[in-house]
Amino acid sequence: MTELHQISHSLVHAFLARLSDPMITIASFSVAFAFNSTISSITQVSIQGGISFIKNRVSFWKTFRFYSVVCIILFVCIESVALTALGDIMFGEWMGASAEVVKQARKASAIMALWIFPILIRNFCYALAMVYRHTIIIPKATIIRLSSIGVFLFLYPFWIEGAAVGAAAMVSCMTVEAVYMVIVIRPFFARLDKEDKTNPSHDEIWRFSWPLMITQFSENAVVLAVNFFLGQLANPDLALAGFGVVNGLIRAFLAPLRNIVQTAQTLVRSRKDIKIIFEFTFYTILILATIVCIIFNTPFRRVILGGALGLTIELSQYATPGVKLIFVVSIFWGYAALMRGLLSAIRRTGTIAITAALRLWVVIMVGSTTFFLPHLNGTIVGALAIGSAFAIESLFLGWHFRRCLKTSKQLFSHL
Repeated sequence: MTELHQISHSLVHAFLARLSDPMITIASFSVAFAFNSTISSITQVSIQGGISFIKNRVSFWKTFRFYSVVCIILFVCIESVALTALGDIMFGEWMGASAEVVKQARKASAIMALWIFPILIRNFCYALAMVYRHTIIIPKATIIRLSSIGVFLFLYPFWIEGAAVGAAAMVSCMTVEAVYMVIVIRPFFARLDKEDKTNPSHDEIWRFSWPLMITQFSENAVVLAVNFFLGQLANPDLALAGFGVVNGLIRAFLAPLRNIVQTAQTLVRSRKDIKIIFEFTFYTILILATIVCIIFNTPFRRVILGGALGLTIELSQYATPGVKLIFVVSIFWGYAALMRGLLSAIRRTGTIAITAALRLWVVIMVGSTTFFLPHLNGTIVGALAIGSAFAIESLFLGWHFRRCLKTSKQLFSHL
């Protein structure tokens, strides 16, 4: 599911690369996507919240209402930037993008804000499928989403243009996916007990959620922060477009690592399970790191960048150094995801929030080099910043989880 889910972003890049003025269009979509995904990423916590708190119909609707309020607040925040002069400040003054990029990015961002609501509905359906361990439903829904986005990318250029095409296609395909999930998940919802046995309080949901919200926000804020620093380079539009391509490929090829969070949270039920999940994570990282090394450090790289994505020679050459570093990101992303899942399983999510500040500190340290070396390749800066951020998170959370194992014998008592 996560693999197919992230491929849609690179599919949009491949389509936009074939429109007129591809560098401007891809740069506009990339900065708008970075901003919107950072704000709306908080909704991803609803999957973990659903897994933890959905016990009956009452708890389902109570948890859903809680995250619905969160989504409305996020929607207002995004539109407040996209539809006002704050958008010029965000995309222009702070990111250093050109006037045309800013114009397209604001429009794309305003459209993309709508995806928050289908994402919320879809995530709750995901959580219910995971609770009942019928996860095969999820990749089927994602295949439908991936198929529909191709149709929307073909149709929308008849009415709109530029980065807005990609934004509208993303919102539409997510809506299709959400509708499908609601239909197929209804039998599982019907099996939920109607009685109120373990009804969580809003305060309990909040205490569980806010550390994960901060973590999810900061993970995507890493990409947004990188865009700010890339705006200081000699050719900001090229740097933003190139990093957008690299980040899209990171999401596409390393997407399975994201699901390790839910895997660890759902399946680890005792200390004996910890060794197994560590072995599983190690082999998953090894396989993915090997795949990306083979693809992006051999001539096959040209097939992806020039053929599949249809990038111009200039953009393809600029993105090459960054894609060669994707395997570094895979190593640390996998272990960071594992630690989040394990700490979520024992409901020690407070520590996860601390890593938000650590990640941003690392990104600032790496990104600040652009102030002194304006001719650096932006894709190298971006890939190293993301990899370093996951490295510090995995080390810190790993240290804390080890402390929990030593000091507490009741880690899984709530399960």
